[in-house]
Amino acid sequence: MTSKKIGDVILDVKNISLRFGGVKALTDISFNVREHEIRSIIGPNGAGKSSMLNCINGVYTPSEGSITFRGKT
Repeated sequence: MTSKKIGDVILDVKNISLRFGGVKALTDISFNVREHEIRSIIGPNGAGKSSMLNCINGVYTPSEGSITFRGKT
């Protein structure tokens, strides 16, 4: 079995905040994922996991921050 080397950053999440009215769903979240790397988002119910994934896939627009996938915002 050949192991693949961790490569360049393909997903870069910087300082994401998401608000629904006065409710803060996400506050200042940053992480990245490199090629051939596996990451997970864990936490208790109501921690913002689904909200974070919905920001990444475009369902929600973050109130602040940026998401870049393979160099495209």
